[in-house]
Amino acid sequence: MTTTATTAAAANADFEFPEIHNFPPFFTRQPNESTWKEQRRMWCDLILSYFRHNGLSTMTLAEAVTGPPFNNRGIHRSLRVDVLREIVEELVRQGNASWMGPKNTRDACLVFWRKPEAWATVIHQWAADAGMLNTVLTFFEIANGDDTLGQEFHGIDPATLRRALDVLQSQGKAQLFVGTSDDDIGVKFFA
Repeated sequence: MTTTATTAAAANADFEFPEIHNFPPFFTRQPNESTWKEQRRMWCDLILSYFRHNGLSTMTLAEAVTGPPFNNRGIHRSLRVDVLREIVEELVRQGNASWMGPKNTRDACLVFWRKPEAWATVIHQWAADAGMLNTVLTFFEIANGDDTLGQEFHGIDPATLRRALDVLQSQGKAQLFVGTSDDDIGVKFFA
């Protein structure tokens, strides 16, 4: 799930792009504010759909603009990095993304096609249904363990998992135990 947008180009063969993706002005920031607001909304929807379809969670902006969905080779158009940055800022405002790396660079982000609060609900429900309440599990067991095969969160990006578990901890539904690495972090779920 931590694949970047450019390495998933081959995986998007069956992704159905909206018609607007073939409209050249879609790849240029529109100067009219109301038009730009609608264009930005459409880009946000496309990013979330594309990332969900391909199981992606991270994006380096400079790399992302060289491939789908930010580059449409069929019409010879690509989104500029500065425009993509504005779109990601909107995703951040909506709670669907978070900047990664050094604070002021805004060159890479984590995309939440499902918000951490929603992941928290799904993961806690799984823990309850699987009889894992009051049991300590590692991040690795939750994200990649045999017990989670077939679950929507199997293969979840560690940073997204951490945010979801932080939500559960703040709700009193989980307790995190710090290890020496992210894979060593344990979590105990409560009813």
